[in-house]
Amino acid sequence: MVSLPRLLSAHLPILIVLTAVLTYFSPYYIITYSWVPGLLLGIVIYFTGLSMDSSSFRDMRFKKREIMIAALLKWSLTAGISMILAYTFFSSEPQIAAGIILSGTVPSATAATLYTFLAGGSTSLVVISSLLDTAISPFAVIIAMFGIEGSQVSISFWNLLRSFLLIVVMPLMLGLLTQRLFSRAAAYSQSLTRLGSSLSLLLIVHLITGEGAQAVRGYLPVMPLLTVIVFIQVTAPMALAYVAAKKLRLSEADARAVLFHVGLCNTALAAILAFEFIGDIGAIPPIINMIFNLSIGSAVSNRFKHTV
Repeated sequence: MVSLPRLLSAHLPILIVLTAVLTYFSPYYIITYSWVPGLLLGIVIYFTGLSMDSSSFRDMRFKKREIMIAALLKWSLTAGISMILAYTFFSSEPQIAAGIILSGTVPSATAATLYTFLAGGSTSLVVISSLLDTAISPFAVIIAMFGIEGSQVSISFWNLLRSFLLIVVMPLMLGLLTQRLFSRAAAYSQSLTRLGSSLSLLLIVHLITGEGAQAVRGYLPVMPLLTVIVFIQVTAPMALAYVAAKKLRLSEADARAVLFHVGLCNTALAAILAFEFIGDIGAIPPIINMIFNLSIGSAVSNRFKHTV
């Protein structure tokens, strides 16, 4: 008999899409404090740190070239394409442009590790590259936003860095520390990790979709264009990263890891940061991106799964 944690984890992409759609069309949603989604994402990232295979990190010292390629492709393709799309199509809508850029300049998603594993890719490469992302991202966000005009968008580097430390870095380090102090914690907490991560993500999706639903309704005329732009923002870096990785002679497992690392950004984090620093309108692109990257990522990993 399949357990509830395993069932939730296996169907999480579909459940996330359903949660977002049902929340958007429902007249009711949970209203809570603004810091709650950040806390919930911190819990997800804590469980990520707790469940990491820290022994595989040692092998990464022989893959410095692969890590460098993953980082270069992430910050040239994902960030570059996001900036081009934002400035080309939404220069007159600074909050939407900022939301698009934010979606492409946050670290890779926790789902990238899951999909890499399912696709037979190198999960340790994704994990190490994600840690490097976390150090680069606050600087990349500020630099990428320089071209946005208007007083509606104002992001302080130090406030952004504080949010990264509280939501991403501290929970991840705490998870790794827990695993180090209690060596059997990762094995004993697998069911709790699956259940806690899945429920936290679903609640985050509900909260940020409910909070942003009114803004989406106010921008319905631009939604078809924005949807197409976000679709390109997700799919183009994935395809280009995989082709580039193969051209650079990375192994198939590493190329698949690079694809998910580059293409799947932590847009739940982007939406939370958008609400804090940009406003409801700025959270629209990350919400759409979150639905696309999880569903497309799932489809791609399933396709690769049959060719392992």
